[in-house]
Amino acid sequence: MRQQSYLVRKGARYHFRRRIPHSLTARPISISLGTADPDKARCLARRLAVKWDELAMGMEILGGRRTLSLDEQEALFRKGLKDELARATVHITAPIEDEQPHPLHHKMMAMAYRVMMRMPADAEELDQAIVDQIVPESWSASERALLDKVMRLMVSPRSISTDETEAALQTIDAPVNETTVRDARLHIFRGFVEAQQRAELIQHPLIEAAGNPISALLDDGLVLEARRSKGDEDGNRFFARTTDVRFSEQIDELVDKVFADNEWQPDGNRTRHMFEAFAWLTGDKPMADYEPEDIKVFARRMARIPRGFKWGRLGVSDGMAVPFQPENFPELPANERRSNRTINSYLTKLQAAAKVLHTSYWLPKQGDDQVMKFNGSRKKVIDDPTDPDRVPLTEENLRTLYSLPIWQGSGGALKRLHVVDTPVIYQDAAYWVPLLGTYEGMSREEACGLELIDVEVDVETPYVLVRENMTKTKDGVTPAGIKRRSRRRALPIHSELLRLGFASYVKSVEAEGWDCLFPELYGHVDENGTYMRRGKPGGPWFYARAWRGMIDASHVILPLPMTSAGKHADFHSQRTFHYSAMAGEEVSEALLARHIGHSARTTGGRKYNRRALALGEARELAERRKVLEREVPIVTDHVPAPGSVNLLHLNHRSRVGSAEGRDALLYFLWDEEAIAADKRRKAELRKAAKAKK
Repeated sequence: MRQQSYLVRKGARYHFRRRIPHSLTARPISISLGTADPDKARCLARRLAVKWDELAMGMEILGGRRTLSLDEQEALFRKGLKDELARATVHITAPIEDEQPHPLHHKMMAMAYRVMMRMPADAEELDQAIVDQIVPESWSASERALLDKVMRLMVSPRSISTDETEAALQTIDAPVNETTVRDARLHIFRGFVEAQQRAELIQHPLIEAAGNPISALLDDGLVLEARRSKGDEDGNRFFARTTDVRFSEQIDELVDKVFADNEWQPDGNRTRHMFEAFAWLTGDKPMADYEPEDIKVFARRMARIPRGFKWGRLGVSDGMAVPFQPENFPELPANERRSNRTINSYLTKLQAAAKVLHTSYWLPKQGDDQVMKFNGSRKKVIDDPTDPDRVPLTEENLRTLYSLPIWQGSGGALKRLHVVDTPVIYQDAAYWVPLLGTYEGMSREEACGLELIDVEVDVETPYVLVRENMTKTKDGVTPAGIKRRSRRRALPIHSELLRLGFASYVKSVEAEGWDCLFPELYGHVDENGTYMRRGKPGGPWFYARAWRGMIDASHVILPLPMTSAGKHADFHSQRTFHYSAMAGEEVSEALLARHIGHSARTTGGRKYNRRALALGEARELAERRKVLEREVPIVTDHVPAPGSVNLLHLNHRSRVGSAEGRDALLYFLWDEEAIAADKRRKAELRKAAKAKK
């Protein structure tokens, strides 16, 4: 067997190379031996190896275990608690004529210790950034000034010296090294904070009734009971700050903070809506009156809000214009309930809010643990392959969809679903966005928000780029339009789209001078010829003016697939169809994830798979296009290729109207019997109202 000499040759010289045992870093240390002679190098290496092993053994003896057990942590906490409690109650055990307001003194000392435990033990000066982070915003200027005085005169990072910490570790037979000394200091400081907080209870009736108040303050059960009863008396069991500010009154400030702290992009006031929904469903109480049970109440009441409910604005419009009344929202049948995923999305945003409020309105009375933990109420989501939350559109449904007059020839604006004497195929978002969903697997917002610069048709493998852009911006400043970074991708264009004239349409829109591929979705031309941006542009406008009418007309011909909860296939079901079609036996998960925009599951996929960079983007796109056209079935072979690109006036594009005999805005996806019954009911109401007059 070859002997390990730890020799490495670099150029003409030999080096001794070893790793430090028990080190947190994996990098080895290399020492030049200053010789090119192999015999001399081996001799030097053997001598160095002996010294290295002696040094390593000494480090192991000195270092040893680098973590403290739970029992050791508790012992250090108890030591800090007892030592500091003796000092905090000296005015009781050894009274002197001191007029100092002790409750405020305890509050200042506890906060000072909280600051010090976050600073290095050898710090020479206070780090003001740490002070600003720890001290609640609710503290007054006088309280901050008093705290500064306490930290200058009474408390410092050296309040617990390294020698004292090492002695405490030796007393409990715990390992003594740099890591354990640092951790032990924190646990002793934690005891100091708790001691000052317990000292505030010295005159509590339960503590005084125990006979020996100092010993009573060491009884965890008695202290907990005293704190609970004190919280009940004060009307605030959990939080250090008492305030009359209601949840709704600080939503503006809260929204600004969560977006800044998490670097979120604007979301069209969706986060604000979630905060208003929490305030509405929990009674919009003062911040100090909230408690963990309110989170469970919120989740339960969310489950009673039916799908399609018009929330509106808190205290302003629709459902939230008036206070929430639980009796108006009974238990719902399964097919009308909101999904657990929807409720979880609200809880996730509220958890981010609680993190911000943890240092202000919801600063805990005791300890640093967060009181309001929204993630703890998240509902379990179980995917059942036999009963999915969303069903794909089938090939038959898509063929039916593309048999509508929009793709076969129709009238103009609001008559795109009508059969007329002189049919014309007009191209716009109503024509192309569904096709991009079918053949490219793009989501509604991705397809609606494409810009011309994102489309390249004059190359060997035509492609579109899915990325953030200013067309989809929410605030007019920040590019937006993708859910997560993995959605950024290049998609090869299916040849069927090119057959139907996609390249010609792109060039026609470019010739008009637009930046976006479907300008009618984002604005209209006013009477002065000025392009005005819409209030709810992009996907929402497309859904309301185009998709509802065309999918409703398709449903009349061939009913859409539906989940067991009664949810029909929708636009996103095209993405489900596309993914399902692409997931053939020979298609790798890595290729499918890159194509559809999902995050890679493995470290290799996330960190190392850069096929487009390694082999060239052209080759990677060509490979994916081959897979795309092999796996995704053609569902538009019955759609004629237009001889030319016909464009309506911008204000008339993508306004398809309803199919003949239908009113999709009023009777969306209703069957004929339901529509007839509704019309009869309305006729009877009108008749009764007329008779009453």
